[in-house]
Amino acid sequence: MELGLSPPHLSSSPEDLYLAPGTPPGTPPPPDAPLPGEVKRSQPLPIPTSRNLLREEELRATSLPSIPNPFPELCSPPSQTPILGGSSGARGLLPRDTSCPHVVKVYSEDGASRSVEVAAGATARYVCEMLVQRAHALSDESWGLVECHPHLALERGLEDHESVVEVQAVWPIGGDSRFVFRKNFAKYELFKSSPHSLFPEKMVSSCVDTPTGISHEDLIQNFLNAGSFPEIQGFLQLRGSGRKLWKRFFCFLRRSGLYYSTKGTSKDPRHLQYVADVNESNVYVVTQGRKLYGMPTDFGFCIKPNKLRNGHKGLRVFCSEDEQSRSCWLAAFRLFKYGAQLYKNYQQAQSRHLRPSCVGSPPLRSVSDNTLVAMDFSGRAGRVIENPREALSAALEEAQAWRVRGLHPCACLS
Repeated sequence: MELGLSPPHLSSSPEDLYLAPGTPPGTPPPPDAPLPGEVKRSQPLPIPTSRNLLREEELRATSLPSIPNPFPELCSPPSQTPILGGSSGARGLLPRDTSCPHVVKVYSEDGASRSVEVAAGATARYVCEMLVQRAHALSDESWGLVECHPHLALERGLEDHESVVEVQAVWPIGGDSRFVFRKNFAKYELFKSSPHSLFPEKMVSSCVDTPTGISHEDLIQNFLNAGSFPEIQGFLQLRGSGRKLWKRFFCFLRRSGLYYSTKGTSKDPRHLQYVADVNESNVYVVTQGRKLYGMPTDFGFCIKPNKLRNGHKGLRVFCSEDEQSRSCWLAAFRLFKYGAQLYKNYQQAQSRHLRPSCVGSPPLRSVSDNTLVAMDFSGRAGRVIENPREALSAALEEAQAWRVRGLHPCACLS
């Protein structure tokens, strides 16, 4: 039997099929509703600008509760934070604690090493006296620390007032740089030699007119006096861009720096080319110049800027004609750089040398001890010099022989 009725969903209109859930039948569809058989296409959406995004983030941040910063010292200025403050803050390093001791490794000429614990401000003279006492060696002003850079074939003697820790701090990490404890008879030779042996007359000049025939004391006084204007002049060979490219120039060493003339021996400021600064550099002796730098002679020296830590780039390498001219350049550089402090170091070394030894000082070791002792090889067999005065006399004779070899290098070959 047919009742003539159908389920409501069978009699619904096609529009009812696209109504939202919960909408009563017979409600007209919205105007944007897709028609039957029509594909629904995406509509363009407005993209918020960066300014609107920043505004929304600011509003969201203000609505959140404030959280205290667990590391307030990182947000303070570098000068006020204990982590980034001080001179090492610019490099992101921890500041050096001056109260903590530092360990310095010192080598001897035979390759043996010894580690000493020193304070941050320990000078080279203090470390030398400590090593002399530990080795029970004869105290002498010629003992010194030599800064060596084997990878660069450079070395220089530290001045007595220099801080050992500060010098070691600029070395490259993991390099082969080292301190060597040995005698350096040339350290104060500039205050003892005659004027013509260390400062030849042809190499000494002045920016102002000065009388010729000046004594050695007056010449040294001119170097130490900041109001005077002495200069050292002479021919040097400078290394060019290539390893074996060397060119000869006439150079001038003044308080303001080292220059070379681009036009012969002219001192005209238009012809002077600035090479290196005296105050911001150190001068080194080149030990293997022919092998590493292709030098035409064996009398080379190098000016290394203090800010240069590693590598050959930035080194100013020079080559002089003989040992006498190289010694003159090195001595003048030290006088210009340190001035009166160098003479003060010499006076203090002389006062320590004349000061009587303190009571209870350790005596010289015997032959059985493993250390350096004064020896005499004038006879058929060597003997140990037990008398301190005789040992001092032998050291003075050795220093005099070194002076003769320095002034006449060919004499030792005859």
